[in-house]
Amino acid sequence: MRYFRFACWVPAAAWIYARSVVDRYDGWGAWAAAPLLLLPVAVSALFVGVGLLLVGRSGTERRSSWDWIAIGVSCLPLLWIALRLITN
Repeated sequence: MRYFRFACWVPAAAWIYARSVVDRYDGWGAWAAAPLLLLPVAVSALFVGVGLLLVGRSGTERRSSWDWIAIGVSCLPLLWIALRLITN
């Protein structure tokens, strides 16, 4: 779980970077660059699954609140997509 906590920021950082690349373009260029956002979302889903698996496998005596925070940080791109789908 220690390594997961170390790497949990990767999906959020990849999402921020991909959003900055897509935001540089206007009109059809943004639509063409939008598939760049799929990789951070897929990595986020993978990290959330691995995090839940690790939390489920660890005993209750070894579980801490930092584990849930790490899972929350790694699911930020998924939450962004869900909020965009709900609000549009």
